[in-house]
Amino acid sequence: MEYAAALVKLNPGSEEKLELWRSTIAARLDEAAATLKDEDVKVESYFAIEIAGEKHLLWYLRAKSIKRVFEVAARSKHPIDKFHHEMHQAITAAVTMATPLIDIPREGE
Repeated sequence: MEYAAALVKLNPGSEEKLELWRSTIAARLDEAAATLKDEDVKVESYFAIEIAGEKHLLWYLRAKSIKRVFEVAARSKHPIDKFHHEMHQAITAAVTMATPLIDIPREGE
């Protein structure tokens, strides 16, 4: 299993779009979960964080292959994926990928 994380700096004033993204994904979890299955993703999580007055998302992903996740996502036909990517483009100012150090899954996962 591979894993990745990033700090996503949000555009100022993007709170309404962020809430629309969050509430839409939450309301359509079955669709979102179907995309994760296609991508062989075990876990994808987002956390809100504020640093020095700037709003960010902390993103975490665990999948069979991180490269495959991005390849499958790029050609996805799921409407929820299109919405997800459009919203992220609208709210994202910058993305800083984290350097993986350690991920501790339970035995057998």
